[in-house]
Amino acid sequence: STQLVDCHLPVRPGTDAAWALAMCKVIIDEGIYNALFVKEQTDLPFLARTDTGHFLRDSDLKAGGSDEQFYVFDARSQRVVEAPRASLALGDIDPALSGRYEVTLADGARVTVTPVFELLREQLKAYDPERASTICGVHPDQIRRLARKVATKRTAVWAGGSVLKYFHGDLMVRSVTL
Repeated sequence: STQLVDCHLPVRPGTDAAWALAMCKVIIDEGIYNALFVKEQTDLPFLARTDTGHFLRDSDLKAGGSDEQFYVFDARSQRVVEAPRASLALGDIDPALSGRYEVTLADGARVTVTPVFELLREQLKAYDPERASTICGVHPDQIRRLARKVATKRTAVWAGGSVLKYFHGDLMVRSVTL
């Protein structure tokens, strides 16, 4: 299955998540991700409450508000605004991918919110390529090289069909997809 690939990294079976998350860390730390894609095509700019870890919803902010309306912090207006629902197009909104902001809930309580991208960045601190290498068996330089290629060129990653047979295999696939 690897005879037609440009790059084959023999990841130790069952450790795909460590390898993939280390690549994500490199991509984010080096700022080589497509910010517009992240802002427009993912849920990473959505605000999450730091007290519960849940998305900030309209129902948190208004009595009778919708559970289906999420929020972002607009870097242009410097305020929390509703995330677009009718389209993925952002219009005049420029969602922040970092920072912490305070909002007042419907019950008057104040909570801190942050973009999910910021939470992801914090989670990835544990996955530097050197540490991931000890888990997955791929040299740190190879992790960095492939991460840079994935971030800057059209790429397809094949995680293998058997990964789903592992406990938490779904999480390994999600890590590769990320």
